[in-house]
Amino acid sequence: MSKRGNGEGTIYYSEKLDRWVGQFVAGRKDNGKINRKSVYGKTRKEVKEKINQALLEVQDEKFIDKNDITLLEVIDLCINQLRDANRIKQVTYNRDIQTRKIIETINFAHMPIQKITITDINTGLNTLTNYSNSVIQKTYGLIRQSYNFAMINNFIKNDFFSMRGAIIKPISTREDKKIEALDINQQKDFLNELENSNDEYKDILYVALYTGMRIGEILALSRDDIDFDNCTINISKTLTRDVNDKFTLGKTTKTYSGQREIPILSDLKPILEKYKSKKSFLFTKNGNFISPSTINSHFKRICKNADINVYTTKKKKGNDIVNLKTSKVNTHMLRHTFATRCIESGINPVVLQKILGHKNIEITLNTYTSVFDKYRDKELEKVEKYFSQLH
Repeated sequence: MSKRGNGEGTIYYSEKLDRWVGQFVAGRKDNGKINRKSVYGKTRKEVKEKINQALLEVQDEKFIDKNDITLLEVIDLCINQLRDANRIKQVTYNRDIQTRKIIETINFAHMPIQKITITDINTGLNTLTNYSNSVIQKTYGLIRQSYNFAMINNFIKNDFFSMRGAIIKPISTREDKKIEALDINQQKDFLNELENSNDEYKDILYVALYTGMRIGEILALSRDDIDFDNCTINISKTLTRDVNDKFTLGKTTKTYSGQREIPILSDLKPILEKYKSKKSFLFTKNGNFISPSTINSHFKRICKNADINVYTTKKKKGNDIVNLKTSKVNTHMLRHTFATRCIESGINPVVLQKILGHKNIEITLNTYTSVFDKYRDKELEKVEKYFSQLH
């Protein structure tokens, strides 16, 4: 038996449930039928407040039906929809899939997103501190993107990531990787070894050193991208991995800002002149694209023959830092080497940003902050000299 509140109609007391029950209409379902909803409370006043709040949300079109969709399911919907709409590239989709695997290890990822609390998210994110800051940023970013997607699609009422200070991105216990570049003497040794080498991919390494291009961008260069009259290279695409993890030609560069035109330095021009008669892509083997990992292996061999070692320091568990000197070279060092030489020569950071294809100047400044700091005193000397002339 149930008792209705006087004159309230939609609120009644359920002896079976031993609590007050309220019912209201939240529009209509997809099939056209009335969408009736119920709320519960220990008092009639509590139930009435819940109904009033719900009716306001219905009126403002902010009412959210209960659902059991998990965060992982939201992530899948989000990244698949973006891929199908061609809003993200295959390489970005592949990266998101790898990031999803990390998110999958966090407890709240398997919970219905409506039931996840701010505490759940912060506690879960704190379990990622053993990863690098780069991985943490990607993980945090994908979860945040998925919450925004869930909000837009009416899966949740509140996007915790849009609440200032609610979600705290943790900091890694690892040391950030240092930007490794060849110093001037190492660069001379490298070029000397490269010049005397019969390596079939040596020209690719020359292009990397003298342009700062990413290896994927170099391997995607076609003859039409080289303007010998104006001594420029047009960068408009890069190699990427398809759904089968096979390298293929991407429709564009890594980022929109990656599409750019860069100058051909005088040392590089005679190397590129050899490819004037090419009809299509500059660097292929047996008609197929060359894997960036292949170029990386050849780069390591050249460095080994030139006795070039770049050491990195790693952090062990806990707060103790120990020197674990490990020689680690890779082709991306050539991009950093080019950028470092540019900074040493006094290039304007904005110009360097455009040449490297960075999305904004902050990326350039943050990536090469140690190099810029090294030459700060030199620039301040110019300011001091200028001021002294004004006396």
